[in-house]
Amino acid sequence: MLRKILVGLIAGLLCGVISYGQFADCSTGLLQAPTAEMQDDGTFMITNNFLNQHSLATSGWDYNTFQYGIYVSFWKRIEIGYVCTIFNGAWSHKKNQTEYERIMRNQDRHFVGRVCLLMEGEFGKQWIPSLVIGVSDPTTGTGDYEYISTEDIAGTGNGYFNRYYVAISKHFFTPWGMVGAHAGYQFNRRIDYPINAPFAGIKWQIIWLQQKGILDHLDLIAEFDSRTINLGCIASFWKNHFEAMLELQNFRWINFGIRYKLRIKKC
Repeated sequence: MLRKILVGLIAGLLCGVISYGQFADCSTGLLQAPTAEMQDDGTFMITNNFLNQHSLATSGWDYNTFQYGIYVSFWKRIEIGYVCTIFNGAWSHKKNQTEYERIMRNQDRHFVGRVCLLMEGEFGKQWIPSLVIGVSDPTTGTGDYEYISTEDIAGTGNGYFNRYYVAISKHFFTPWGMVGAHAGYQFNRRIDYPINAPFAGIKWQIIWLQQKGILDHLDLIAEFDSRTINLGCIASFWKNHFEAMLELQNFRWINFGIRYKLRIKKC
């Protein structure tokens, strides 16, 4: 099964399209780092990822896992999503679990959201960058399972993906393709997965592949996500309805994913 998924992703990358994919959290951005880019009005997305354990919170995961999420944009100003990440293991208080209970119910669930405060080139000023504030997993609660701390202390509950951020983005058109520059700052209150640092990234959309009709869009990405330096690419195909992502995190660990996109209406 894993071999089939990899073959499908490689095929997508080779025949691959505009992509704004922060795949590691099923939302808009680069690979792991956010950006101030926004999806088109009424864009609906379903994302499925394979994530290595180094992309995940240190509490609760010491293994690779799968993640899926849904995401919707409104008015080019607001985006919200719901993300599920699978736990692998039995609940401590229930010994005889069905496969459904082990996989479909044994998951971490969290919300993501973004608001665009300033669009790129707004007010007729081309030098103005876009500006976005966002949040992932905004609450940090507690749980009663063996892999979740039961202490009622901020930063030790099950808000594994908790973070807040502000991001700016600016795009430049060059003879070699469009280049996007992205930077910002993110922080959280986690004790086991602390983030309190800047992030930055660059995305290069290769123009000659589009001109030759080989690809509609292929983005090459390099980023510092506040923790690790990552390299990867995102390709879109079939009229931008599908996107495929391949990432080398910290030059050592692989993540990959595939996304379905549908513009349902203009909001």
